[in-house]
Amino acid sequence: MATPFSLQPVMDLARNFADAATTRLGKAMQTLAEADHRLKTLLEYRDEYQAKFRDSTSSGIDSAGWRNFHLFLAKLEAGIASARTQADAAREAATRAQADWHDHQRRLKAYGVLAERHERAAAVRDARREQRESDDRVSGTFLRNSQQRR
Repeated sequence: MATPFSLQPVMDLARNFADAATTRLGKAMQTLAEADHRLKTLLEYRDEYQAKFRDSTSSGIDSAGWRNFHLFLAKLEAGIASARTQADAAREAATRAQADWHDHQRRLKAYGVLAERHERAAAVRDARREQRESDDRVSGTFLRNSQQRR
């Protein structure tokens, strides 16, 4: 009878940790994608707003319009800076989550290698035991046959 893999509980725990790391990585990547999308949207909006302002200046703009443009652009730039900070933080978090995921995958793979070695060693033991039993049966049959011939 094969002996159970003694590290199976540890391997199961490592698998649970790896699954949790996978979930955290997925959430971090989703947060990063959303932060990058917000930043990209704000940058595109700023470019469109500046282009619209350039078009309106060619037809003439009063000082109130000019002041409103600069105030709104300052608020937009502050929003862009905030979105850029959030995207950078999300990128760092995703990098950390990816490193954590790799670490857990490496550990799980190491336990998998140990489990495979255990299974191979058990298979070799079983094969030797079966061969020994077969040899014992054959030699017993041979002895009985040789004693009956005498």
